[in-house]
Amino acid sequence: PSAGASSSYTMPKSAATVTATSSASNVAQTITLSKGTGVSGINIGGTNYTGASASLNCGSYAISGNYSSGYEFSSWAVSGSLTLGSGTTTASNTITVSGSGTLILTGQIPAITIASGGNMQDVSSKADGGCPSTLSTDTAYELTDPRDGNVYRVARLADGNCWMLDNLALGSTSAIALSSSDTNLPSGTNWTLPKSGTVCFISKSCTGTDGTTTGTGNTVPAINIDSKDIIPSHSSGLGSNKVGVYYNYCAATAGGICVANNSNNASPDHDICPKGWRMPTGGSSGEYKVLYSAYSSNVTSFMNALSTPLSGRFYNGRNANQGNYGYFWSTTQYNEPSMYHLIVRYLDLYSTFDVSHDDYAGRVEGNSVRCILK
Repeated sequence: PSAGASSSYTMPKSAATVTATSSASNVAQTITLSKGTGVSGINIGGTNYTGASASLNCGSYAISGNYSSGYEFSSWAVSGSLTLGSGTTTASNTITVSGSGTLILTGQIPAITIASGGNMQDVSSKADGGCPSTLSTDTAYELTDPRDGNVYRVARLADGNCWMLDNLALGSTSAIALSSSDTNLPSGTNWTLPKSGTVCFISKSCTGTDGTTTGTGNTVPAINIDSKDIIPSHSSGLGSNKVGVYYNYCAATAGGICVANNSNNASPDHDICPKGWRMPTGGSSGEYKVLYSAYSSNVTSFMNALSTPLSGRFYNGRNANQGNYGYFWSTTQYNEPSMYHLIVRYLDLYSTFDVSHDDYAGRVEGNSVRCILK
């Protein structure tokens, strides 16, 4: 409000009636509107403001926000002669205007909500990225991959990341069309996972599973599902412990790394994990190693947490080492023809387990795939 002109009056000794008339009026105040991340407009008293300011008379108003697609309320803030009625973290709020000031509203990408029955692809968004700290460590949730209906257990583990606790089982006797809407592919791209077969898990020239592509096991994608539902011996943890599908590296990276031996290539930037998930890094400083260290480098604790079945591998037309070894691809290159992978093994002689987080394998081999939340 704006003050009127001042005046003085001397009261008489006898009774008198004084009538005062003020020239002041409820002058509209200029309110600066600051719309932070994800905010498309601020609703004040039933009017949606999308611009940078609003003209408001002094008084109290109900306030709320409008948000861009994929965003939700984060916080309010005020400065100047403005007061919030219900604190900074209450979405439906009131504001009292007693002068000019600034009203600030910030949005955020919704926090991940992992609950059994959801989809893998629906838990990939979070304002600060990664796995939500609100999840209890080592508590498993079941999520579905709508690409084929497979159900996977996922959990926040001791390293603070969300991991799949089951081997990826995407694969069929028919080819599967994938896109960036459901798979960890570059935006707007598609890729076809070949049908299951035994060809191209070898280094010599071979015919691809589409029956037309020729190349080597490094240059042609190949998968094998023959052992998909087998539960090998010496497996434990919260996951299903099924073998899942074997993928050569060309298939595991959704065609990202399909080059001949002795060809320069970088680590892949995409793979066949569900959208919002990806394969872990490997080697002496990779995510497998960090997770291992988070469980005090205790082999049993690590294997139980990650639920690593001794799923073996597929090589030269057959599965091998089931029940004794498990091999898991990473995204980290060892040298030109080889990639780092995680190995878990059962040592019969000592009836104990062993883990190697910085071993490596040729890209022609059929290994298991695990995914970590981006």
